[in-house]
Amino acid sequence: MSKNNNYIVLARKYRPKNLTDVIGQEEICSVIEGSVKLNRVAHAFLFSGTRGVGKTTLARILAKILNCEKLKIDRVEACHNCATCISIENESNMDVVEIDAASRTGVADVREIIENINYKPVSSKRKIFIIDEVHMLSKAAFNALLKTLEEPPSDVTFIFATTETEKIPVTVLSRCQHFSLQRVDLELIAKHLIQVSKLESFELDEESSKLIAQCSEGSMGDALSILENVFAKGQQINITIVRKVLGISDLSTIILLFENLCKGNVNSSFDCFENLYRQGISIDKLSKSLMNLAYNLTLVKSGIKNKHEFFDEESLKKLIEISKDFEMDFIIRFWELMQKYINELTDIFNEKQCFEMVIMRLCYASLLPTPFEIIKKEDGFESKKKNGEIKKNNSVDQNKNVNLNPEMGSSVLNDNLARKKDTFLENTEKNKDVELRKFSDLVSLIEKQSEMLVAYHLKNSFRLVSFSEPKFQKGAGNIELQSVNDSQESKKILWSASKTLELITKKRWILSISNKTGLKSLQEVEDEKKNKIIEKIKNEKLIKKILEIIPSSEVVSVKPLNKTKQEE
Repeated sequence: MSKNNNYIVLARKYRPKNLTDVIGQEEICSVIEGSVKLNRVAHAFLFSGTRGVGKTTLARILAKILNCEKLKIDRVEACHNCATCISIENESNMDVVEIDAASRTGVADVREIIENINYKPVSSKRKIFIIDEVHMLSKAAFNALLKTLEEPPSDVTFIFATTETEKIPVTVLSRCQHFSLQRVDLELIAKHLIQVSKLESFELDEESSKLIAQCSEGSMGDALSILENVFAKGQQINITIVRKVLGISDLSTIILLFENLCKGNVNSSFDCFENLYRQGISIDKLSKSLMNLAYNLTLVKSGIKNKHEFFDEESLKKLIEISKDFEMDFIIRFWELMQKYINELTDIFNEKQCFEMVIMRLCYASLLPTPFEIIKKEDGFESKKKNGEIKKNNSVDQNKNVNLNPEMGSSVLNDNLARKKDTFLENTEKNKDVELRKFSDLVSLIEKQSEMLVAYHLKNSFRLVSFSEPKFQKGAGNIELQSVNDSQESKKILWSASKTLELITKKRWILSISNKTGLKSLQEVEDEKKNKIIEKIKNEKLIKKILEIIPSSEVVSVKPLNKTKQEE
């Protein structure tokens, strides 16, 4: 019983005591060392970063360094033996106050700190206030703290820790020396876990340590918590035990489910999922495992080495083998669909039933062509390949060489996209010409109804943005126009035009003003045509001679001659 009462969790037991012991934050530690050696210590520090990266640990180490009676200045290490160091370690030092802002968020709590600041340290060199999760303080509490933070007494130091820097007011941030702690490298976590296991008389293999590190997502605190759960299973630890504790399946099972989903095998996919579900794997972790597999397959096919994933040779061979069976665009589409479906899984009354529907949808989607396959068919890629117009290039053959050159792939894709873009723009121009002709025909109909004023304004005062005819018997046609003059009269003219068109065509027309840039107005188009004809006529030999003989003359307009029957 006494042993159980004195038990200390791994995260606390192996908490670093010196700056040199802090793993993964070497740059920050070196800056703190330099400032202490040069006696240029700031009056307020802010440590930010995700959970379990060492924010509170650094705050406590710094508190010891600033108050240690026998500080080793050459290495910037606290002695851990003096009365001050021992009292800080035991959390009994009156001058080092640690506050949890999550439970003490009000302005009254901050006022208590401000009142204590006016008193000199009782037994230490400095008064230090460590405020954890400082972003949880209320706005009033921050305002109350602001003046004190700007001009604190010379023997007072504030140390803040937070996971959400964006919630802290800028006025507070500007008064602190800010250190952003990065996620701990997974290899460093794995090595540390093996060391801790040896100290605890447990055998942890490299594969298991890497899996725990991977699941910790760069948090040393999370990794040690997982390791503690694994230790509860017994002295001999292997990858199977770790997977059971984490509630995840092995890579081969995930690959089997992935293959069945991608090949549209509904029954096999259901059986595979049912087995995983019975084993206790959570649907959330299964979804993320499938996404993670798709992500790693894209990296393998691109020839990019993933530094954040640990794969043994056997697992890597499996990934390379499966990557040969699927095209890049297919895997990317699978990842995007999984991302979409994961968002739908939240707040569902029956998670298992919902995931089974996801399986159905993924199997169905796997039978559909990808956008790239549609493009290839449109371009006649397959027929050209059969006819020998496109030669097979071994360096780009995904089935034979998995490690593609990313630059080569991107250049081919860019060329294809550029060609598609040109075709699209060409088709768009053709469509706009058709729309303009149709709009011009409607204006001609209005002219024939003797609505000359309306027709004049439609030609001169508006530019066509979009045109769509009525698609159904009772449907309405839509014409979007850009107003050149942008006057109040424009709306009245469009209303008159819509009524006139309704009388002529017996169909409804909606004419509206758009903020988008339109095509050239009908009058501008007519003027362009007229100018082109004039320029063409000017180049005629006879006209050139006339213009030379009569210098002041110019070609104003060109009209076709109406031939009489006798001339014919």
